[in-house]
Amino acid sequence: MKYSSIKELLKVDKDKKFTNEHAYITHYLQNSENGVSKAYKEMAQNYISLRLQNTPIQKLEIDSTKWDIPFPSPVTPLFKFIDLFAGIGGFRIALQKQGGKCVFSSEINNAAKQTYESNFGEFPFGDIRDFSGPDITDEELDKLIPDHNILTGGFPCQPFSLAGVSARNFLGQVHGFSDKDKGNLFFDIARIVSIKEPDVVFLENVKNFEGHDGRNTFLTVERTMKDLGYDFYSTVINAEKVVPQRRQRFYIVCFKKNPTEFHFPEFKGEPKKLRSILEKDVPSEYTISDKLWVGHINRTKRNLARGTGFTAYTADLEKPAKTLVARYGKDGKECLIPQDDNKNPRKLTPRECARLQGFPEKFILPRSNAAAYHQFGNSVAVPVIEAITKNIVKQLLKKKK
Repeated sequence: MKYSSIKELLKVDKDKKFTNEHAYITHYLQNSENGVSKAYKEMAQNYISLRLQNTPIQKLEIDSTKWDIPFPSPVTPLFKFIDLFAGIGGFRIALQKQGGKCVFSSEINNAAKQTYESNFGEFPFGDIRDFSGPDITDEELDKLIPDHNILTGGFPCQPFSLAGVSARNFLGQVHGFSDKDKGNLFFDIARIVSIKEPDVVFLENVKNFEGHDGRNTFLTVERTMKDLGYDFYSTVINAEKVVPQRRQRFYIVCFKKNPTEFHFPEFKGEPKKLRSILEKDVPSEYTISDKLWVGHINRTKRNLARGTGFTAYTADLEKPAKTLVARYGKDGKECLIPQDDNKNPRKLTPRECARLQGFPEKFILPRSNAAAYHQFGNSVAVPVIEAITKNIVKQLLKKKK
């Protein structure tokens, strides 16, 4: 039976809030033919039975699900991975391309879960602390999260970003590891690693992560991973040579100790041009209003005069764009596309944002523009993740042999 038909029978598309119920069902469907299903089977079948009411569960033909989705899992995977702080699946695209099978995903944002499911046929679980929090025993965690070779995660960056730290300082709020809601989530990753012992840990964060709090944040992470028995590699990579966007991010790769010859990939060539990803005949709805454009101009003048604050200019189409951010949809000032015929500049379209992050053309976009801007602004640059993943898997398979 097609996955879309199963969703229709279960009336999943009528739901607006996606909970761990949806995650158990789709994780079970994704793993019904392998041993991983034992982690999800009991809960999933209970939820399915409640939704089907009088229809026997056998009629779903779960073991022969036909995955009519853009990015199905490989039929004969080379390794297993889990996708933490999954967003809309930038890590998953990269690891599936290298032959990986995702056996657990987690993402707290409801709209991002919906986009993730549209493309991968799986709703992520919600807050990772449901599986790694202080009320969960080591034995429970071990059962709840399946065994895997690679743990990936673009864990929350706001507590460590320059803008996030500045804003929190101004408001008198905590940042970094002192932020108990988001900054401490690395230690949930560390706990999962200590119990599940994956072969590789692959993490991403903002460039400022390395220097945050006088490097104490970085040194804590490095020491923690080494204490857990992992070799530690890190670097900052600018994505501008593989996508037309100046996006510098901090990457961490840790291998469970054994002789390892891991190297981060080198990116050669000229930076990509913003012009290369622009659509033709863009609807007028993306052109910013006179009021907004005048506001940008006046605010830029004031900020230049006092030597601080954000500025807004039209983008140079022959160069990479500035970093796409989650707030882009509010006013588009980070990347304003100039237009002919004396029109005001316009914002990027959601498809252009997807291209700016290197997502394939077949990727199904979020269902609203506001969600699209937020989700792509929070995402990873997929080609960078792909290149790093390729080097990781090369070493992983060498160790397996």
